Amino acid sequence: MRGAADFVLEVSGGGPGGRYTVAVSSPAGEGSLAVDLDPVAIGARLADLQRAVLASSVTPRAAALGLERPVREVGERLFRAVFDGHLRGLYLASRQHAGERDQALRVVLRIRAPELAALPWELLYDEESAEYLCLRRPLVRYVDLPEPLAPLRSEPPLKILGMTSLPRSRAPLGAESERAALSVALGPLTERGLADLDWVPGQTADDLSRRLLRGCHVLHFIGHGAYDPQRHEGMITLAGADGREHHLHASALASLLSVARPRPQLVVLNSCQSGMGNAEDLFSSTAAVLVRTVPAVVAMQFAVTDKAATRFAASFYQALAQGRTVDEAVRVGRIALVVDKDDSLEWATPVLYLRGGDARLFDMPAAWAQAGPAVPLPGTDPVPPKPPTPPATANGRPAAAAGPPAAPGGALAPPGAPPMAPGAAITSRVLDTRQWVHALAFHPDGRRLATGSRNRVRVWDALTGNRIWEQPVGGWLSSVFAAAFSPGGRRLVTGGADNTVRIWASSNGEELLRLRHDHVVFGVAFSPDGFRVASASADRTVRLWDSTSGDPMLRITHDQVVTDVAFSPDGTRLASASADRSVRLWSLGGDALLRLRHDHAVKAVAFSPDGGRLATAGDDGCVRVWDAGSGHRLLLVRHGDAVKDVAFSPGGHWLATASADRTAGVWAVADGTRALRVQHHHTVFCVAFGPDGGWLASGSEDKTVKLTPVPGECG
Repeated sequence: MRGAADFVLEVSGGGPGGRYTVAVSSPAGEGSLAVDLDPVAIGARLADLQRAVLASSVTPRAAALGLERPVREVGERLFRAVFDGHLRGLYLASRQHAGERDQALRVVLRIRAPELAALPWELLYDEESAEYLCLRRPLVRYVDLPEPLAPLRSEPPLKILGMTSLPRSRAPLGAESERAALSVALGPLTERGLADLDWVPGQTADDLSRRLLRGCHVLHFIGHGAYDPQRHEGMITLAGADGREHHLHASALASLLSVARPRPQLVVLNSCQSGMGNAEDLFSSTAAVLVRTVPAVVAMQFAVTDKAATRFAASFYQALAQGRTVDEAVRVGRIALVVDKDDSLEWATPVLYLRGGDARLFDMPAAWAQAGPAVPLPGTDPVPPKPPTPPATANGRPAAAAGPPAAPGGALAPPGAPPMAPGAAITSRVLDTRQWVHALAFHPDGRRLATGSRNRVRVWDALTGNRIWEQPVGGWLSSVFAAAFSPGGRRLVTGGADNTVRIWASSNGEELLRLRHDHVVFGVAFSPDGFRVASASADRTVRLWDSTSGDPMLRITHDQVVTDVAFSPDGTRLASASADRSVRLWSLGGDALLRLRHDHAVKAVAFSPDGGRLATAGDDGCVRVWDAGSGHRLLLVRHGDAVKDVAFSPGGHWLATASADRTAGVWAVADGTRALRVQHHHTVFCVAFGPDGGWLASGSEDKTVKLTPVPGECG
């Protein structure tokens, strides 16, 4: 096969009326639909579903068919809800599209409503095709989180750490059979030095902690799991020092994993209910908590029999040993359970959570991939690797730019429209982009607006709100986090989660140049003369490039992720912001000029128009203004949550901010007085003043750009 295509289902909304919005991004196009879904009614059947799944493993075929009925009914109900109307048409067209290109079609679920995340989506059943989706194609639960995370992929030898923990008070499990099955499944890799399988020498939390200090790429846990309704959190059961039960909650387990070097890239929880959560918190199950810090987690949403757990694990690791992706390996494990007992329903028990688009754990050496033994399961063609794609949601700051004002009737007013009089009602013009807006940049003429979103850079007509051009950037997770026009307006530079800096022709979207980092690019900026481009990346570097040839000119290193970059107005200095809690000023030759320290990660930096001041903002919810020469702090203002972006007004007297507290603001640089507050429904990622300082543009997670007139005294 020639790779995989993603059919992405994002389900959001909810409330008393039970109305949800399903948005689809697929090879056949995009679409959305409002649907009715009753999660309470489906959730009330979970206990019956679990009993049916377990009973099917031991029940004769005739009786097992009756057990399947409620499972199929729930699967049909879920399928009809999210594949209704034209969304089903997109699904069918995507299947055909992928088939014609010899690609696998992967179903990616982005469930944003907690009450829906608790439902068994692995049961999705297509009546017309008479098939459960997760048996036919990989099904992934993708988790949206803003924090950058290292890619899933690891370099061989793959370090796999197993742990068995069976307290005396709990029912015995077939742990020895599973350990033996893992050894056999991984044998082809361990014999060739591509993997190393080791086991924790003990069953306690202390035993695990000591062993994790040596690190691993994969942690495989065999034991009992449960959900704690009082703590509203999943947990695994370890043995205490006295051999009795010791419950390790998911948050504590996540902390324990953080000490490992290398850190686990995949956690497999072959334990009951490790995928079970509640209807009030997206991050209540053990798996969902762990995926905050681990790129991939495989867990069990129901109780699972010893035989099924062992069979699934063996086939899962056999598939990994053949170079299959993690999502495809989970499907191979499901099929193995069907092959073992074709009327069993335990194939629905495993759940896969992913933080990124790349599901390949490691690259198989070519010679071994061709010569290795085949996994003895039909219909599971290998999928080549996709480019590593870190998480979709993180902060990126666009270059300060000018924006057109709003006009009645939905169009944007021409540049230079007079600012509103003091005391007048303030109304924002709203541009619905239908995607999170991570980056904003206005063309110098104020007539065009560039936005960066999930795998898209788009340029809009600022007068009509119509889209002028649109270009895809990487895969569906490759968000564009930064954008800036060149001073003359002929070019647009963007940076994003595909690890690239791209320069486009601003008139038609033709890609002119592509420059590559080793990790996500969070910040970009043109020099005032337009001859150079600066970029800031999660690979801990600031880089300077020739904007015409793409030749590298300078590389500067921080201690951690670099989140933003800005040129001084005279083009002689470069400022960089970093998660290492510092902002640094550099000469264009790379000499360190100044270091400003924060108490938390810094997300944004901007020079004042005269170059004499520097504004910085970050995770502590504070915006600081500094003397750019001495480093003396001049001002401190506070938001209610992390500040994502900051920009000076053209006159330098006002400061705009974007915050996770769902607001954008305008503040007086002289005394920190707040002059304007723009309310969004979700995190505001980016802000920019208009050319005359009379308008503020703000982009948000609520998928809108708001253009707000600034009161006359701020203009």
